[in-house]
Amino acid sequence: MFDEGDSQTLLEYLKSVFSDDPDFKVRHVPVLDGQATITVVYIEGLVENDVLNKQIIERVQDSRRDDECKPSWSQLMDFISSNIISLSSVYCSADQNHIVDAILTGNVILAIDDAETVLVTGIRKQEKAEKAEVEPSLQSGNEAFSSDINKNYALLRKRLPSSELKCKQLVVGRISRTRVRIVWLDSVANPKIVDEVWQRINRIDIDTVHSISVITELTEDSPLSIWPQYRMTERLDVTAANLADGHVAILCDNFSFVVIVPIFILEEFQASDDYSQKWIFASMTRIIRYFAFFISSTLSSLYLSFATINHSIMPPALAIRISAGRQDVPFPSVIELLLMTLTIDLLREAGIRLPRALGSAIGILGAVVIGQSAVQAGYVSPVVIIVISMSAISSFVLPSIYISNVSRFLNYFLILLAAFFGLFGVIIGLIYMLWRLFCIRSFGVPIAHRLGSGELSLMKDIWVRFPLWKLRNRPRLLTENDTAMGKSTGKPGPEK
Repeated sequence: MFDEGDSQTLLEYLKSVFSDDPDFKVRHVPVLDGQATITVVYIEGLVENDVLNKQIIERVQDSRRDDECKPSWSQLMDFISSNIISLSSVYCSADQNHIVDAILTGNVILAIDDAETVLVTGIRKQEKAEKAEVEPSLQSGNEAFSSDINKNYALLRKRLPSSELKCKQLVVGRISRTRVRIVWLDSVANPKIVDEVWQRINRIDIDTVHSISVITELTEDSPLSIWPQYRMTERLDVTAANLADGHVAILCDNFSFVVIVPIFILEEFQASDDYSQKWIFASMTRIIRYFAFFISSTLSSLYLSFATINHSIMPPALAIRISAGRQDVPFPSVIELLLMTLTIDLLREAGIRLPRALGSAIGILGAVVIGQSAVQAGYVSPVVIIVISMSAISSFVLPSIYISNVSRFLNYFLILLAAFFGLFGVIIGLIYMLWRLFCIRSFGVPIAHRLGSGELSLMKDIWVRFPLWKLRNRPRLLTENDTAMGKSTGKPGPEK
């Protein structure tokens, strides 16, 4: 509550709460020919500017009063709310927390000189999110970001209407002058990580920022590594959930994707639908994704090692069938595999570049026609078609394009090792890639931390998804405030 004569204290309090918010606006408007001053407080992007200008600021500036005596604050408050502001939602408040919440939800605050209360007017801007195209979901919301950084930040505020949501803005690009915002939850995110993100972006000295990938490539820890060190998403719900876990979001003007840092590699196997269905089914689906990654990365190389070098490992009946299928094939197995894998990748890229209505149809038709024709002509064995098809289908299961690209690279890498060293080469290649995985950091945080920590509390939402009432802790590497759920939230069911 505020005492009379404490209006300046309110303004200072609001400025301290929103000190890091570039959209926080304060404007002093004279009223009644200078007899008093109204302080207009709001967050740009959350309110309708036309309504604010025409229905509040212009009407306040043009206000007149028959009585020439200087009114008291209560008389002025009643006069403005009754005779000047023509809005349906106008009420008084003197509670600090309520005023802050009102500003965060798109209201405009009018503080009148030394009044002990303020006027709250509701002129919230109804921002409409875009529809997610790259990361669609079956059951959860499909709200996506746009190319306007102010709108994107307003959409995040709609999801997280808290004064703890902070941001810093800077301009990158000597010519493009692209605005970049670093967004985090102040009570959750690690300040060292926030400072590290700020310093790395602030060091970028480049002419133009033609893509948000310019920011990521110039700030990642290991630019030569194939493992992802950031997460790029178009979804609002994914960004809000990551902010609540202590991650930092990077928003870039003119681009509809948001970068999440730092990341843990196993989080790339999570999808939005995991949290919109029962945990049993979500856990089963997540295990299938891990299995799909293994299949898409290693199936071709395992087949090659068994078919060329390690014959004795296979069952005799299977070895005979594979050998019989390759009798008339003129190419070595490694050439056969590489040609068909390259063909699948060409069809995949062709489907992406073509219009969506044609892309999927041409991809499926091309795969069927080329595969059948190659087998009938005797250039490819039927077993290779099965192996390549299983690898390609498994890569489509992966929810992250970055993990899918890793599996494609590993597939080629392990095929070459299997061609020279057989199964021994495949095992050595996998050990090397895992070693590199444990060495990679994302803004100073090991991306494989949860994988190798051994802490049960960190594994509840990794290999499988535990019930929500079990997910009480955030990753400790990202925050000191690791409690995400109160003790009162327990196992659902009737109260005992």
